[in-house]
This record gives sequence, C-alpha cells and structure tokens, in this order.
Amino acid sequence: MRRSNMKITRKNNPKLKIHLENDQLIMYGTSTESSGCVLRGALSLQLNKPTKLQSLILSFHGTMSVSWSQLLGNGYERKYRDQQILINHTWTFLSATTNRRQQQQQNNTNFVLLEPGNYTYDFELVLPGSLPESTHVAKYYVVQYQLKATAKRSNFLLSNYTTRQDIHLSRQKLLSSLLTTDYFDPITVANQWADKLDYEISIPTKVYSPGDTIPISIRVIPLAPHLRIRHISCTFKEYMTCRAINGWFNGKNKLHGRIIQYIRKDYTQFYHQDDTNIHYLDDLWSSVLNIQVPGSLMEIQCDAHNESVRVRHKLKFTMSIENNDGHISELRAILPLVIAINNSMNGLPAYGEIRNTLPYDPALMMTLLRRSNESATMISNIAENMGDICHYPLITDNTTNNGPILPSYSSIYST
Repeated sequence: MRRSNMKITRKNNPKLKIHLENDQLIMYGTSTESSGCVLRGALSLQLNKPTKLQSLILSFHGTMSVSWSQLLGNGYERKYRDQQILINHTWTFLSATTNRRQQQQQNNTNFVLLEPGNYTYDFELVLPGSLPESTHVAKYYVVQYQLKATAKRSNFLLSNYTTRQDIHLSRQKLLSSLLTTDYFDPITVANQWADKLDYEISIPTKVYSPGDTIPISIRVIPLAPHLRIRHISCTFKEYMTCRAINGWFNGKNKLHGRIIQYIRKDYTQFYHQDDTNIHYLDDLWSSVLNIQVPGSLMEIQCDAHNESVRVRHKLKFTMSIENNDGHISELRAILPLVIAINNSMNGLPAYGEIRNTLPYDPALMMTLLRRSNESATMISNIAENMGDICHYPLITDNTTNNGPILPSYSSIYST
C-alpha cells in the first residue's frame, strides 16, 4: 500500500517550470552607454488532475548584499550588512480575486479550478542598462538575480508549487569600441633577461570565454652558454576589488583573490648527474602550455568594472633556469586577459554570410519556448491528426541531466 501511494503521489505531482530564451544576459557598454537587455521566457504548469489554485505568480528580483566587520578590541568585532534591492518585478498570471471580478461571481470561492492539461504563460521584461553585473566576492559582496514562480494552493494545508531559476548578468564593451582597439589582438611579453636569454611569451587573443583553452606559447633564445630549463609553471588567477563606497568596509577597499588553475611542466627528468651528454639551451627553444578556463560561472567570473567592484584575470608565468655552476634563477612574467561570456568578434557572421542568417523574431522564439514543455509524443500525435503541419521535436540531451532542450533557432526554417 505504501508503495502504491508513493507512485500515485509522483504521478499526480504537477510540473512547474521556467523556460528561458537565455539565462545568461549581456549588457553592452558601460552603465551610462548600455540600452539594457531583455529577459524573455515562458512559465509552464503541467497538471495531471483537476487542481484548485489561488494564484500563479512569477517574480524577478535582483539584490546586492555587502558584508564586513569592524574590530572593537579584546577579541570583539561588530558585523555590518548592507542589502539593496536592484530590481523587483512581478507577473500575475492567475488570481482567484481577479478571475472572480471578471466573471462577476458573487460567491466567496477563493480559488480557480484548472482542469488537467498544460498551461503556458509568456513573460518579457526589459532590464535597464544601469544594473550591476552578477558578481560574488567571497563573503563581502554578492550581486545576484533570480526568477521565482509560485502556484499558491487553495488550502493552506497543501504545499504550494514553486520553482526558481538563476539569471546571470554580465557586461561587455560596445562593438564599436572593440573595433577601434587592440581588444582581440594577441598578447605578447618579450624581453631580455639578465643578459642570459631572450624570451617571448604570447597568447593568441586577450579575450576568452568559460570553457575555452588558452594556449601559452613560450620561445627562448639563449645568450649565455650552459643554461638549462628546470620547469615552467603558470598560475591563472582572479583578482577582485570591492570599493569602499557608501561607508562600506570601514573606508578601505577590500581585496580578494583566488587561483583558478595552476599548471607546471617539469624538465628535470631529462637531466642526470652522471649523464655525459647533458642537453643545454644552444638554439631556439619553444614549448606550449594549455590552460583550461572553467566552464562553470561558479568556478570563474566574467571581468567586471563598476563603481562597487572590479574583477580582473591574469596569467602569472614562472620559468626556473639553472646555470652550469648549479645556481638557479627564476624568470617571471604576467599576461593580462579578459573573461567574457562570449567573444563578440567571433560571434559575428562573415560579411558574405549575412544573407544566410535569420532575423530575430521574438514571437517565433516564444513558440519554441512554449513547445519545450510538450512531449515529443504529443507533437507527433498532433501531426498525425492535423495532417502535414510544421512541428519541431524536442532534442534529448544525453550528456547532462537538464532534460529536453530547444531546437536551434535557425533549424525551424529547414523543416
């Protein structure tokens, strides 16, 4: 009996989901230049039995939380916390009060009866360009955005249906400013070190996105005899600075950093004390180190620069060099780089390919979002009953547990 009840409970459990056109939104330009961006999606509610609801509400809110402490002496400290609401918007898709007023009902029913089926509600919100980027600096500074949907039941003894979806907001430079700067040019550090060698360290571009691989090219030309490279290492580091505005952090900027990745290539295994054929640097020597940018925004943040916080990234390079007399020295260099959600230049089509691209159609995108909560079987049945209609089946993502995903935007015209 218990097993049977559990199965019935799972079967009758409604599905409340938030489907988004994109959960990673980009502001182009500074807070004074940007025209903002659009949050667009659909809320779906799937019911397997008649259900009474008081309301169905979706809210979007953004908050900024700042925390710090002040030492008072004798081991005591006073904690401070400042929290600001950056944006707050609510969509009311279903309300028993509104429904009763529209139908001019005189009874005191405080619920709306929904029959079994799939219910979909579109939503759209223009976000102002002045909003700060999503940022997390340890326990000191957090800016986050989130959607929350709540289906309120008619009886307080019944649990409400809720679901949440985080929204990541980042900022990139305007394309017009990128085209007039060296933003996408290779980064190279070249110099002569201690009159012993010439070196050149370079990366193909300054801008990388989560999930990218950064190839670091190293070229060395010895100027002195009997030099050997012991090891090469590279530290990928994130630097964060919280600015002391509005009386925060006791008037002093708060600095924080973390190591994203560390890699080391060792060459000592090629050298032996009893080896008569010791290999020295006698000509051009080169090598490549590959640094992987984490794919998750929880493991790395995008570059940010506003009045409250600054986030930067650097590659710190070290080369250990041994002289013939056994003396060991270290060559150090730093390469700055930018982490962005996407590479705007790489995202643009070639001039000759523009005629092959599709104009963006919000209504068409909303159709895809609405259909994402329908099963492939249901769509196939509709096609069989209605004849030759255009439909777009769901794509099952077998590599993750995210469930069905939307077909590509451009693929809808190929059916």
